[in-house]
Amino acid sequence: MSRKVTVGMMLRMPPEVHQVVKATAKEQGRSLNAELLYRLRQAYAVDGVKLEAA
Repeated sequence: MSRKVTVGMMLRMPPEVHQVVKATAKEQGRSLNAELLYRLRQAYAVDGVKLEAA
């Protein structure tokens, strides 16, 4: 059985960006991490890059 490996990282962002992402995550019922991953996947999809869903 294969296991998914995750990579941790620190991310710095301006407070106003953090506030918007945090509020959006709450509205969508997602964690901050899940919201960031969702948004990254959407942005890459526009470029034709498909990322594996977790």
